Amino acid sequence: MLRARSRLRKKVHVSGNEYYYIHIPAKLAHDSQFPFKEGDELAISIDVNSSKMIIQKADKKFSKNRRPRG
Repeated sequence: MLRARSRLRKKVHVSGNEYYYIHIPAKLAHDSQFPFKEGDELAISIDVNSSKMIIQKADKKFSKNRRPRG
């Protein structure tokens, strides 16, 4: 298992929209076992009972069923 520490950051756009960012340290992202690459579409789930965030590559089923913007 790859591990690193990070922080959740909030940015407010001039439009007023809020965005949250998680910095992924280079030592994690450059490891040969890191499963993501730039441009991958990701599915994010939150397990509220255990306070865990699960990030996975989005499959085709997820892409078709996601909520439209706006």
